[in-house]
Formats: sequence, structure tokens, C-alpha cells
Amino acid sequence: MESLLAISLGPVQDFIATARRTRDLYAGSRLLSEAAGKAAEVLAERLGPERLIFPAPKAKEELAKLGQAGIPNVLLARVPEGLDPGALAEVALGAAREYLKEKAKELFTREGRRAYVNLEVALDQVGDLLEGYYAHLPLQGDYPQARERVMALLGARKNTRDFRPVSWGSPAYKSSLDGARESVLLLPESRAEALRVRLRLGLREGEYLSGPDLLKRWWEAEGGFVSTIHMAALPFWEGVRKAGKEGLFRKGLEDLARLAGEEAKGNTRHPALRDTPFWEWDVRLLYESRLEEFPALGEDPRRLEEARGRLRRLLGELGLGSPGSYYALLHADGDRMGEAIDRQKTPEAHRELSRALALDFAAQVRELVQGRGGGLVYSGGDDVLALLPLHRALETAWALARRFQEVMARFGEGEGKPSLSVGLAVVHHLEPLQDALDLARKAERLAKEGPEGIPEDKKRNALGVAYSPRSGSELLVRGRWDETPRLTQRLLRYADLLRAGEVPSRAAHELRELLAWRKGLSEEALVAEALRILGRKAMEKKYRQELSDWIQNARDVERLAQELILARPLAEALDQAGIPVESREVWDAH
Repeated sequence: MESLLAISLGPVQDFIATARRTRDLYAGSRLLSEAAGKAAEVLAERLGPERLIFPAPKAKEELAKLGQAGIPNVLLARVPEGLDPGALAEVALGAAREYLKEKAKELFTREGRRAYVNLEVALDQVGDLLEGYYAHLPLQGDYPQARERVMALLGARKNTRDFRPVSWGSPAYKSSLDGARESVLLLPESRAEALRVRLRLGLREGEYLSGPDLLKRWWEAEGGFVSTIHMAALPFWEGVRKAGKEGLFRKGLEDLARLAGEEAKGNTRHPALRDTPFWEWDVRLLYESRLEEFPALGEDPRRLEEARGRLRRLLGELGLGSPGSYYALLHADGDRMGEAIDRQKTPEAHRELSRALALDFAAQVRELVQGRGGGLVYSGGDDVLALLPLHRALETAWALARRFQEVMARFGEGEGKPSLSVGLAVVHHLEPLQDALDLARKAERLAKEGPEGIPEDKKRNALGVAYSPRSGSELLVRGRWDETPRLTQRLLRYADLLRAGEVPSRAAHELRELLAWRKGLSEEALVAEALRILGRKAMEKKYRQELSDWIQNARDVERLAQELILARPLAEALDQAGIPVESREVWDAH
């Protein structure tokens, strides 16, 4: 009798999210996907690709195509009678672990690195990194029931994880990223010499990294990966391009690069930066506060002041203000996927769902994100993480949700159809990456679960947006994708009204102050006071009425205040990018 085998690889979120740079974030996701791909290759070789259920290649060669989108961290396969599922799982997990160790050894022993790494400890740490668990049972009778049982067994096995003593304990500094593993760096005692070594190794001063940390830092993404400051600056470049001032802009950057020296050369060859000046020059040249980070400027006050003067003249000549400071981090996750899988009555039907999810959605996500100037961190199955320029963030969120709904529509019925809940975090490019990730996940949870007390049928299928201003309190808003108009469209509309000067920005803050001091006010009185606040603002009657129509109860007052505040940074990005106001084409894209 054949068996159903489930294998889980991890830790997923902890390894990926332990990152100080976007490159670390991207590398963590790719390394786990590639390790899972090696495990899937073993299963395809030993069983035949047709016996893999998730992922579901038609041929072994197709695993490479599936891997470009991202191999999921949970594998599911049918094992024929006569083969030991447990032994096969051990071989597959061994292949995944060995891949990571070999990759680490190759990176750690390159010229210029070997002398500064405690290789034995670093490789032991990498070898211990991957957690692998598996469960199997006879596949007889009802497939959905067997799948449910094997996944329950897998969950129980993960909860009774192995705790082996580490072999590398030492008084060395702990990792700066996760504080769990010891640093494996061997640096000179001289502070000046240690700093020079750190620069050569791509490390910051005071940064201590473990073996897994270095594996991510030195893993080579083809062309590198975009940074948060790239995303923040892209609306500015779009505005320069639309204003026809590319020549003036490039000349200014050339002058700044000449002053900043070799460090000013761009080294990121990401598709989002193609045809932009940031392909050639470091984007930090556009930010006065970052100029001193270039050694040639930071060590020469006179040269630094000259660079600052040249940057000010450039920005004045362009007439677009200063480059933006905010970008968006998107985290999305599928809804009702468990229910959709449960409806697949045979392994073959489940394979069909797996292929649709991988090839028709996950494999298309990169184009949807990069085509809008973003950087895709990962798209494993129904899970997406991406960095986006603020002027295209809402549009991208809706494009992903719409694509997911189209692909998965045939695998559900009515309210049970799979949908995509999306979280967007609007954050300053200098905000710690870990904080930005936490905020994006918080927004995604709000989208999926809704506010406290929400009816079950109003959960999921939504967008949550979190805004963390550099000064001021964090706020979150939510809207379902089936609302009319959608949250993306409402925010666009409010941004357009702010850009056109039709709504005073103070109106939102006065509504928020009203909510803070609402104690003792009935809901009727609160709504009346909110309408009075709007009524005394200098607005055309039609715009005042448009906003007033949104207010029917206390929750509407809060929503309008929050959405108007959130619309401000969006308005600034749209304005800087030269996006037309009240464009039907832009409205439809949102």
C-alpha cells in the first residue's frame, strides 16, 4: 500500500526576518527555497515527478521553473509500497542541509574572507540551521481525510521538536541580528584595521554575525537587491523623467559622484533600477543627510560642504522638492486555502491546484511587482513579500489580489472561494527593517482577521494599511476588496483632493482630536460635531458633501480621519512622481 509523506523545512519566518538589510531578507528567502528545492529533487528522482503533490512538477526539469517563483517549505508526496517513507524523508532533508553547508563553505573560503571567519564553528551553525520534520501514513480510502491526518501528525511532530546541545558555545559576542548564535568573525584587535576589514567584508562597524548571518550577507543575488532608499527615491526619479529633466539630473549626479569618489558607483543591477540613474550611481547621493557616509566626503569637511552645495543647487534646478523618505513593504497571504485543498478529492486534483498556484500565480508575481518598480523578496505559493515605491504600492496590492482571485476561482464556491489578504506598511526608509516587517505583518493580520468583534463573513479578503510616520503615532486602516469603492480607491481619491488643495490637511487631525476627546458624547453628537468640523472648512460645497456622505456613525468618523491622514504621504509620492490628478486610468488601476 502506498503512503502519504509530508515534509516540513524551517524555520521560515525567523530565518528570513532576521535581517538588517533588504539583501539579507532576500537571501534568506531564496536560500530556504533552494534548500527545499534540493529536497524536492530527491523526491522527484526516487519517486518520479508525477508522485509529488506539492510542488507538482510534470518533469524533474520543471522544478527549476517552479523554483524561480519559490519552492514552498512544506512538501507532499505519494510513496509507493516497498519504499520506506521515513528513510526517504531523511535523505531529502539531508540533501537540503548539505546544500546549505556546501554553499556556506564556498562563500566563506573565498579569497579575502577565509582568514576572518571561524570556519569550523560557522559551518556547524549552518549545519544546525535547518529544522526538518516529516510524517507519513498509509494512503487508503479518502484522500482529504488522509491528508488532514498526515498534516496533523506533522504539526504534532513539529511541536515535539528535538533540542540538541550546541557544539560551538563560547564567550564570543552574540549575533547582532538574532542574539542567539555566537559571532564567527575573527577581526584584528586594532580598531582602525578591524574597520577596514569590515568594509572589505561588507559589514558595518559594531556588527557581529554568525554563520547563518554571513551566509545571507554573502549569498550572491544576481545583480543584487534593491534597498529601502531605492524605493523611497523612485517617485522622485519618475517625476524627473516626466518633467523631461533627465539630462540635468544625470549631470548633477555625475558632479556629486566625482566628489564622493569610487564609493559613489552604483552596484545594484536590479530590474527595478534599469533605465534609472541608480544603475550607475549610489542613490544616497540624493540625500544630504547621507552624503557623509561616503569616506571621501566624511573625512573631508570642505569636500562634504561642496557636495552639499551641489546637491542643493541640483534640487533647486529640478524644482521637485527633495526626494521622498517613505516606501511600502507588502506582505500577502491566501485566505481559505485549507478549505480549497480539502475540496480536492484525489491527489491528482490536489496536484492541479498546486500547479495553478505555482505557475499561474506565484510565477507571475515577480512581473506584477517588478513591472511596477518594486522588488520581490519571495512568492512561495500563496505567500508574498515585496518592497514597493509608494506611488505604485496600492495599485500593486490590488493587482496581486485580483490575480489571485482569478487563478483560484475554480477551486472554491461562493464565500468559500480563496482570496488574498494584503498588508501594506508605509514606513520611513531609515526605519529598522525588522520593525517594518513587524508592521507589515500587523497590517496583514488586520486585513485577515479584521477589528475585534467583526462578523466571521467580514473577515479575510481585505487590505490592511499601516502607517508609521517618523514623528507621530502609528495608525492602521482596513477595507475589504469587495467594497465599493475599494480602500485603494478611497485613499487615491483623498490623495487627489489633498493634491488639488480641495481638502485642508488640518481637517483630518481635527477629526482625530475629536475622537480622542469624545468621552461623554453620544454617537449622534459625535457625528454632528464631525459634520460641523467639515462644514466650517474652506472647501467647495461638492467636496464637503462628498466627505460628509462618508459619515454615518462613530466608526465612519474614525475611518475618515485615519484615511485622510494616510492619504498625505501617498499624495506627496503621487505628486512627486507626476501622476495626473483625477485620472480615470489611474482610478481603474486601483
